[in-house]
Amino acid sequence: MPGHAALRPPDGAARLVDGLHGHGAGPEPGVQPGQHRARSHRGGQRAAGHLPAGAVRILLTGAGGLLGTAVTAAAGARGWTCTPLPRPALPDAPGALAARLAEGWDLLIHAAANTNVEACETDPSACYRDNLLLTELIATATARAGTKLLFVSSTGVYGDAQATPWREYDAVAPTTHHHRSKVLAEQCVLAAAAGNLVVRTGWLFGGPPANPKNFVARRLDEARAVLAAGTVMASNAQQRGVPCYSADIAGRMLDLAAGGLAGVFNCVNGGSASRHEYVQAIVDAAGLALAVQPSAAASFRRVAKVSDNEMAENWKAAMLGWPAMPDWRTSLAGYVLSELDEYAGQIRREQANHGTD
Repeated sequence: MPGHAALRPPDGAARLVDGLHGHGAGPEPGVQPGQHRARSHRGGQRAAGHLPAGAVRILLTGAGGLLGTAVTAAAGARGWTCTPLPRPALPDAPGALAARLAEGWDLLIHAAANTNVEACETDPSACYRDNLLLTELIATATARAGTKLLFVSSTGVYGDAQATPWREYDAVAPTTHHHRSKVLAEQCVLAAAAGNLVVRTGWLFGGPPANPKNFVARRLDEARAVLAAGTVMASNAQQRGVPCYSADIAGRMLDLAAGGLAGVFNCVNGGSASRHEYVQAIVDAAGLALAVQPSAAASFRRVAKVSDNEMAENWKAAMLGWPAMPDWRTSLAGYVLSELDEYAGQIRREQANHGTD
């Protein structure tokens, strides 16, 4: 697996953040006069939106998910404490969140979400309950506690108005309830406190093969079935995005938070691909002799009108001097080799046996 050493924020980024927080220039946005700095729960003072220099204490929603698991691992590698925050019952959420945050935390990462895009179209009330209302309650609670909030959003919020990769300054125009709920949640997070951070990512892969949401493992399962039956494997050649390795994204998220960054940042691997190119790369990385057939989007019946363009680039981070993220193909190959080698090897052996039958 590629290494994920913690990065220091580039000097230019640090200077920009210091300027945005108004050091020596009056109170920060959203902070009353005389409250220029947020007090650390463990004593001392630090700039609003900044994390302490030592070990960081994190509360994490969605800890059992694909990204949450990677965040926990990345935090542990830095010597940080990462504690799961179970979803509170909504009627009790304000009090429960206030009580938990009063324990003293440096950062709350809100990675939990209703990610079933199709179900969000058929039950929008549940979608906005899960993705908007809970986020609003969390944003309010963290602002009152003085805890920095990092919210995980989606590159799907940009919509379908262009065919080139999205940058942070592009207008959002969500085409589904899921993505609209994320946009509204972003607005709550950014309005709650000046130091809060929103990261937009998508097409995540990684984690153990047993995870039902492991896209790479599920495509290998599909390839196994196709090879056994002698049928055809097809994938959407129309929709494009950026396959993102959860370990890479988790590491960059923690780097951005540690660097005192605030506002909206795209957080994706390098490069882009169609769904078809992505699935073919998965099959190739696993060493399987199988040609995936390109298919039109119409071949896959969907209720949600998901944009055909979920490509994005880390324009803002690049402008601030942050290094480029690894290309998705490099991270995919490393992930399959390190974490799915045994899983893929079993399929290769089955394919070889079929060839000798």
